[in-house]
Amino acid sequence: MSTLFEIKQRLTAQAGSIAEMLLPQGRKRGNSWVVGNIRGEAGQSLSISLSGSKAGLWYDFAEGSGGDLLDLWCSVKGISLSQALDEARAYLNLSRPKPFMAPRHQYRTPSVPKMNIPQHQVKTYLHKERHIPLEILQRYQIGEEGNKIIFPFYKPDGTLALVKERLAENGAKAKPTLSQCEPILFGWQALSSKERASTDRTLVITEGEIDALSLAAYGYPAVSVPFGGGKGGKQNWIENEFDHLESFETIFLATDMDTPGEEAAFEIAHRLGRHRCYRVRLPDKDANACLQAGVDASIIHEAFLQAQSFTPKGLRHALDYKEQVVNLFYPPAKQHLGYTVPYPKLNGKLYFRPAELTLWSGASGAGKSQLLSDCIPHWIEQKSRLCLASLEMKGEQSLRRLTKQTGGTDQPTKEMIERVLHFLDAGLILYEHVGKSNVDALLDVFDYCRAKYGCDQFIIDSLMRLGISSDDYAGQEQAVYKIVDWAVLNAVHIHLVAHARKSGLEKDVPGTEDIKGASEIGANAFNIITIWRNRSLEDKIFSAHQPEEKANLAQRPGVIMNIAKQRSGDFEGKIGLWFDPKTYRYRCSSAALSTPRCYIERGHNSSLKPKEGPPSSHTSHHFSTLPLPQESPSFPLPCSSSTERNPSNTKESFSLKTKPQSTHIP
Repeated sequence: MSTLFEIKQRLTAQAGSIAEMLLPQGRKRGNSWVVGNIRGEAGQSLSISLSGSKAGLWYDFAEGSGGDLLDLWCSVKGISLSQALDEARAYLNLSRPKPFMAPRHQYRTPSVPKMNIPQHQVKTYLHKERHIPLEILQRYQIGEEGNKIIFPFYKPDGTLALVKERLAENGAKAKPTLSQCEPILFGWQALSSKERASTDRTLVITEGEIDALSLAAYGYPAVSVPFGGGKGGKQNWIENEFDHLESFETIFLATDMDTPGEEAAFEIAHRLGRHRCYRVRLPDKDANACLQAGVDASIIHEAFLQAQSFTPKGLRHALDYKEQVVNLFYPPAKQHLGYTVPYPKLNGKLYFRPAELTLWSGASGAGKSQLLSDCIPHWIEQKSRLCLASLEMKGEQSLRRLTKQTGGTDQPTKEMIERVLHFLDAGLILYEHVGKSNVDALLDVFDYCRAKYGCDQFIIDSLMRLGISSDDYAGQEQAVYKIVDWAVLNAVHIHLVAHARKSGLEKDVPGTEDIKGASEIGANAFNIITIWRNRSLEDKIFSAHQPEEKANLAQRPGVIMNIAKQRSGDFEGKIGLWFDPKTYRYRCSSAALSTPRCYIERGHNSSLKPKEGPPSSHTSHHFSTLPLPQESPSFPLPCSSSTERNPSNTKESFSLKTKPQSTHIP
């Protein structure tokens, strides 16, 4: 993606032409471009360095102002940093990819709260008990309504998006005054005033509104997440603030000093960019606790100076992994091991874990893409967000198949189709590009989907559409390396479809050595799943004349799913599946189940929402990994301020083998 950092690098590389474009009245003198001031008047008080270690930096000796070329762009044109980034991106011919299908939200708009300036109980509570200066309450437009504190959430453009309220007493919780409002950061109104520099590129994100007010009292440009700490859905506000936060070069995460605070910081950093996020370790449990305890501003400033980046160092001691290793042997009850498949025979045996690549292979027409598609609604029910790059099929055709698989019906009604699409829309983004695609371009799209929409699983169908010749083994190897590296870097799971070699596949179930292309393709995959379709059995069933003969033949599975490799798991082996040509679903029994998988309500009077109820046995949570210790940033001074059930009669036609390393399935 064309981030602020890339734009800065490109501008610096063209410092001479940028300086002349912005200030054509100036002239070159040695290694500098000189002019009178940002208005282009005659003189030489303003100097722009054109090369060397200070290339792109400027300073106006008469005015005492300066910065980099983006600051100059803002000053000369009198525009905001966000506007300057858009203009610079256009000037440099940089663009950002857009996915074919993005989530659509219809938010409710709250009415402007009828509130007063804090004068009574709210003023006493926030000012006397919580130690928030009155000037800070005014800057953040905190209101009072009886004994309630009113927190207005304004967008940077001044639009009211959300209002929260809480009682002015300890232990009270802030709640929205209206449901289904747009979740955004609290505090933009305090940072958007004309008195504050529009080119300020540092921001502090806290876990609560009062914590934001507290760090503002210490002199920091602070905002707060809308719904507290934690991961997953708690941080869905990023989708709405992603573009607003693009212009910030340094983002400090001052969330609470507890597990939800750590989870929030890790999730936010990975989605907003680890290169610009830093974890602040406060001396007390949160920012307001520091303020109430009278922690000196110099101690808070030192905590910001020592903030840790999220850039991985890679070298760690064995004991650093103690908790993770113990959890592999004795996983906590609610720990998310990875996403699963909707086939009971593989319960507890197969997981799609973060930072891994799964290779799906099989002969042409074996059903590998179809079976992979059958897993998508199951993953969405498990609260995964997926990006599907089907380079062999148009978006509407992919959704036609998914509609049958999700609804479990051959010919769904129009109402059913709409309900299915609403269900899929909550967790599926399609990238429409039928034909060959460059690996780097595709990963650029994935970057965007991971950052803005929080996708944690990605599907590439298929390897042969990545613009690499079938005999270019080196190119195939490099492509897979890039895909694996990207999955590890972003802590996501990637599913890659690859064709199998043709020889002998009509009779034999393909294995790890039967993948078409370079041997490194399979070697770099964490999991290899091959699909085999028993065409001979299909022919026999078709040719059989007696119903009894057909029924006996149909007892045998027509599809074999071979878990040929699972690097992080103990199970490897084959299971038999039966394909339903009407619904495009696969099941573990020859007989139709009395309780088939159900993702949405089937009643005529049901709403357009996905079905609700207790989670299935496969329900799991989003990926989570622990951040590594990092180095500290250079921090500028703060701104001034005062499912299926397992049938008991299912026949196992194939042996299941287990790797001998451990009897526990992680």
